[in-house]
Amino acid sequence: MIITNIANSKDIRISDGMIVEIGDNLKDKEIYDAKGMEIFPLAVDLNVKNSESISKLNTKALQGGVGTILMIPQHKPIYNKLQLAYNLTKEKDITLLVAIEAIHDNKLTDIHILIDKGASALFVNSDEDMNLIKRVFQYAQMLRVPIFVNANNTTLVGNGQMNSSKNAYLLGLEGIDNYVESIEVAKILEFSQYFDVRVIFQSITTKESLSLLQKRDRDKIFVDVCIDNLLYTDDEIGEFNTFFKTFPPLRSQEDRLALLEAVANNQIDFISSNHIATSDENKDVAFEVAQFGIPKLDKFAQLAYSLDIDRDIITRLISTNPAKLFALNEGEIKVGYKAKLMLMDDNGHIHHTFMG
Repeated sequence: MIITNIANSKDIRISDGMIVEIGDNLKDKEIYDAKGMEIFPLAVDLNVKNSESISKLNTKALQGGVGTILMIPQHKPIYNKLQLAYNLTKEKDITLLVAIEAIHDNKLTDIHILIDKGASALFVNSDEDMNLIKRVFQYAQMLRVPIFVNANNTTLVGNGQMNSSKNAYLLGLEGIDNYVESIEVAKILEFSQYFDVRVIFQSITTKESLSLLQKRDRDKIFVDVCIDNLLYTDDEIGEFNTFFKTFPPLRSQEDRLALLEAVANNQIDFISSNHIATSDENKDVAFEVAQFGIPKLDKFAQLAYSLDIDRDIITRLISTNPAKLFALNEGEIKVGYKAKLMLMDDNGHIHHTFMG
């Protein structure tokens, strides 16, 4: 098959799910006319919470231009062979990677066994027992797998509901300070210097954290930001708008602009969705008891490409870089790569996806 008349690319020939030729005026019996549309590699989303079924995640990923997801076990534990197998064996069109809890109930999980059984990464909360975290790093170094870190201190969060700001004060809500994240970043960043391990700081939200991470070893320390924090601030909460109650919280405009500048200046490695499925019944309640999270997997690529940032940068951060992290043969439009592609019109609507 030939995809032709692409606005931002030469013709692309696909055979057996692979890109086999890119050139001008390619010929084939089967033609897909992409007139007026641009083509991009499908996104590789490194931060999808396991808050709903695989079938729902599959459907939403395809709607949102996502061909591969990394499932993060923050809603339902994934720490044994049964839970891992349950997720990996579910029928799906997308590629599913699974991060497993490296520490569960203040104990190490069977990390070596779970990696052998198909887990792709480890996940830790930064405020776990530091001796256990040390052992997780030792396992990751031995097994050559990345560690995804949630930089958060639950004790300092307390009953925090949103960003600590004038908005929180006016609404009478307990705030979550920037230092709740940055002190944990500083701790894990310093700790990581002693191990040859790839560490991904997930959903970084504050200018203080960015400052700490600016001089990191970029061969092994990576920074992920959530699309929420590039698009919105805590002003969106207005008069208790629970839709925008999420974690980590939406921050100030100063923080948002710092994140956008970091993206534009090549200081960020990944943009992810931080997708958390929520329901109306869990949002249409008082703010203090409303569920954290904004569902957005079904529009992730559309939101990312709506940013006022060069599209080549967006492609690198949502597709190319995350694919390279896991040595996936996707995320770029090159001969020899899987044809996991999407066609998008001028309005940011996805018209067709190719799954490779």
